[in-house]
Amino acid sequence: MPAWKPALWGTGQVAIQAYRDIPSLLLLFYMTQLLEISPAMAGLAIFIPKLLWSTSCDFAVGALSDRYRDRFPRRTLLLVGAVLAPVALIALFLPPSGSALDKTLHVAMVFTAYVTIFSIFSVPHLSIGAELTHVPQEQSRVMGWRTTFLAVGVMMGAGLAPWLIQRFGSGFNGYHIMSMVMAAVCSFALILSFLGSREPVRVVSTAPKSGKWEALKRNRPYRFLLGAFFAQMIGQGAAYATLTYLLVFKLALPNPFLALSISVVLTCTAQILEQPLLVRVTNRFGSRATFMVGSVVYSASLAWMGLGPPGSLLSFYGASIALGLTNAITWQSAFTRLSELISEDADKHGGDSHAGFLSSLFVAGEKVAFALGGTALAGTLLSLTGFVPGHSDQSQSAIWGIALIFAVTPTVCNLVAIALMHQSRHAEQDTPPDAALQPA
Repeated sequence: MPAWKPALWGTGQVAIQAYRDIPSLLLLFYMTQLLEISPAMAGLAIFIPKLLWSTSCDFAVGALSDRYRDRFPRRTLLLVGAVLAPVALIALFLPPSGSALDKTLHVAMVFTAYVTIFSIFSVPHLSIGAELTHVPQEQSRVMGWRTTFLAVGVMMGAGLAPWLIQRFGSGFNGYHIMSMVMAAVCSFALILSFLGSREPVRVVSTAPKSGKWEALKRNRPYRFLLGAFFAQMIGQGAAYATLTYLLVFKLALPNPFLALSISVVLTCTAQILEQPLLVRVTNRFGSRATFMVGSVVYSASLAWMGLGPPGSLLSFYGASIALGLTNAITWQSAFTRLSELISEDADKHGGDSHAGFLSSLFVAGEKVAFALGGTALAGTLLSLTGFVPGHSDQSQSAIWGIALIFAVTPTVCNLVAIALMHQSRHAEQDTPPDAALQPA
């Protein structure tokens, strides 16, 4: 596989990560502090589109891209995203008028369109990456590029975006300018990814095609991975949604948005620099073991940041570097394992790949888990601990509630993920090779 191919394909992750992180990190705060909507209502306005609509879109895009890939290549959907994603991103931060209920319904409707467009380009992108190669050492390299550009996307969505908001006044105008700049970034990244995402040569199979649900049923290791990833994303969603609250109220940092931008640069730089070593570690010890170890140290990094001393930039930036190093381990190993399991299943069943459908389950799981952790769970817990929207001063119970949501929830979720991945070792040899497999 040419070195440029996974690199150019990976640029699409910049758009995917920025498009995901901007609402995950900023939308709840935007709704409670600028639109003055209660945390519980704001959480539901974000959670319901993700739960009831987004997952259906993911499944539909995945299944249809599998069925019609000969006539309509998956990579074409990256261009569709390059056109539609900027429109949705700008519309999401156009302030509505009316009562709190009117504003909530407006955001919910716009966000429904937003997550639909996300399905259109995120599912095909991951499916293409899982099919670029069937060589395990190359799969880790492909996902290494993905994790590298994921870090760049985080710099854009969680670093540049908050800086732009603060640079232009921290009000509605700041959010509007931020959305226009990030819309251009997303569109450019998806166009580059399209150019590097030529479809791989397919293996010809004499076996009858299996259904997508049959492919899910026969692949037990994949189901364990999906459950572990889902649990981990619930915790990560809770941490993402409460990070801004943590900086403003618990850590009480001066210029919190500037501190967040510097933190993201430190986190992502560490994540990028770690990639060559991490690819070797994943190949040496295996993606499953790497994921389990990474989950432990990632939880420790979140606890360091969330329970750190108020006002200490040194502690916060140190935790940011640790967070980048440990977060990279979990992302790299999880998606390397996904690619391995999809290609192994195809090899065992005559080249019958359901990469689109299996990838759609992963993308849908990530969205729903982020919604559960980052909006429904975090929003509800914020309300229960006494957080008052629109107020600059909060009670001690609300402040400590923010810290515990940020630090403890991900730890519990990571323990569940580790248990599932540990159990998955019994399913490694679950499916025998298909006798109809034809050599490529």
